[in-house]
Amino acid sequence: MKKVLFATTALVFSAGIAAAEVTVSGSANAGFKYNEGDLDYAGKKAAGWYEIDMDVTGTTETDSGLTFGATVELDSDYASAVDGTEGLTGSVFVSGAFGTFTIGSVDPMADDSGISDIGFDGIGVDDVAGNSIYTGSADARWDYSTGALSLGVSLHTIEEDYGLSVGYDFGMASVLVAYDHDEFNDDTGNENDSASILLTAEMSGIEGQLFFADSDDYDQSWGVYAAYTTGALTLEAAYGDYDGAADAAYGIGAKYDLGGATLAGGVGKVDDMTVADLGVSFSF
Repeated sequence: MKKVLFATTALVFSAGIAAAEVTVSGSANAGFKYNEGDLDYAGKKAAGWYEIDMDVTGTTETDSGLTFGATVELDSDYASAVDGTEGLTGSVFVSGAFGTFTIGSVDPMADDSGISDIGFDGIGVDDVAGNSIYTGSADARWDYSTGALSLGVSLHTIEEDYGLSVGYDFGMASVLVAYDHDEFNDDTGNENDSASILLTAEMSGIEGQLFFADSDDYDQSWGVYAAYTTGALTLEAAYGDYDGAADAAYGIGAKYDLGGATLAGGVGKVDDMTVADLGVSFSF
């Protein structure tokens, strides 16, 4: 549930009577992680970490004003490098007055919800808070916004999972409600429905997030996030829990804006283990 604003480098070409454009955008982070119970990718308590997300998007605009495009995504991190799962994904989309319809590698609508995490890459408090948020998948989605209102629908055309979301921005506060249906498709006939709500407010350098999710198979989960920004420094704290968890997750952290990059770190408890990270992140 990471939300990254990408800076973009554009190369513009001429393609017949339509305008074509290719953009390259991305983000990256690097630093160090610690887990009292050992890091899954390292098999030890402390190790280095990196993550790279890069998108290449080509678009063309028709005479009627529709925009068609395709995106190839390259995702790489230390864990995928260790287990050999690095690779490419892609999607194709069309945009117009009706919004944007995308098919390919897309996220379910409920993935847009959830609290922010602590640290440069995240220590995992948000994962505990979002334990009940969704289990479904998607290979197609529609996004639409008009004024302060945003709507979305996601669907998996093979697995038959689907999701819905409605958001509204009040200015200093916003709300996002999401629903997810998972067919499972495991020959058991089981299915799972979940619903979630995220409330966000920001005023005078103070930001707060409240999150709650309810799921048929995974009970209820919830979380809270708070941050205070003064100048280039942001101090933050987060708490997450779910029914059946032996212990709640929580953490505190700090971020410093370097002007083009961010230095961040955090420490907390997740699954009753002390976890921490420290590193830098940036976009390009």
